Amino acid sequence: MGLYRRKDSSIWWMSFVVNGKQYQKPTGTSDKKLAENILAKVTTRIVEDKWFEKDLSKEITLKEMIERYDREYTEMKDYYQKARDKTIFKHLYAFFGENVTLEEVNARVGSYQKWREKQVSKKGKSPDSGTIRKELSLLRRMFNVARKQWKWRIMNPVSDIELPKDSKERVRYLDMDEFKRLFVKLDAAEEPWLKPIVIVAIGTGLRQGNLINLLKTEVRLKDKMIVIDSEKMKNDDYFGNPLANVAFETLKDFIENDVTDCPYVFNDNGTKLYDRKVQRAFVRVIRTAEIQDFRFHDLRHCFGSYLRQNGVDLATIAALMNHKDQRMTQRYAHLNVESLRRPIRKLDSALLRFYDVKSQK
Repeated sequence: MGLYRRKDSSIWWMSFVVNGKQYQKPTGTSDKKLAENILAKVTTRIVEDKWFEKDLSKEITLKEMIERYDREYTEMKDYYQKARDKTIFKHLYAFFGENVTLEEVNARVGSYQKWREKQVSKKGKSPDSGTIRKELSLLRRMFNVARKQWKWRIMNPVSDIELPKDSKERVRYLDMDEFKRLFVKLDAAEEPWLKPIVIVAIGTGLRQGNLINLLKTEVRLKDKMIVIDSEKMKNDDYFGNPLANVAFETLKDFIENDVTDCPYVFNDNGTKLYDRKVQRAFVRVIRTAEIQDFRFHDLRHCFGSYLRQNGVDLATIAALMNHKDQRMTQRYAHLNVESLRRPIRKLDSALLRFYDVKSQK
């Protein structure tokens, strides 16, 4: 038994053995005297045979879990992701209540989907299955963070339920005419950073948040690559992709001509861009180009769609888009019709030969 400090932590940890099993637990304090008192209490409980790992789900409330996740994770997200999380928190509170324990959440989570399907917004609409899936996915993520990062001894009840399928698999991309109209307006845009960020979005498939937070050090001009650490990516996977020439030349030009000391690739005279500023500028250009139903995120769909239309296989597209689940990539499957025509022509030839044989009999 004893106390120690980890290199990456300022708090004291305690090590002890119960029934032949060794445990390392945080004391939760950087005060050594207090840590010694905590270890002494644990030692007493072990001697009295009263120590056991306690299931915290009966004590911790949903509000405690959400508030901690909000502080440590949601507040670090971009404007739109943050707004989405906070809206989901409100729906979770509306169904479960703020002060329910996690044990009660476990008992009731299976009814959440049916309850949400009956809710009607101010616009008179009910949430679709994709929206409900996102809400339950965030709840599942919070439980996983609590278990794996905070070391709470709880179960994850969302892991045991089947999430609703996403009914809206949107694939909106620019056709040739829209593409030309957009870039005519981008050339005339007052923001010098807008056209480059759109070019790189289409050329890499990166999300808006990743582009805004893209560091100059993450662009390896020598290797013609972008390399981003996993913690900055939506699905927690490392991103390391080669650059198409158009995206590479755009990044190279933008970085080499930036005379500021701003660490971010896309900046406004040395000031970091923020989500709403990019969105407002992009929406203005889309409107002046008279393009309907097109969002910044659809630039990512342009990337996937153009790859597929040019014969790239789905597995490669999944890798380039950093999709953990290749079902996400299936939305682009229908876009390469020409590659399917060749085997159909072969079938035609085979059938014609078959019919010729039949007719000769």
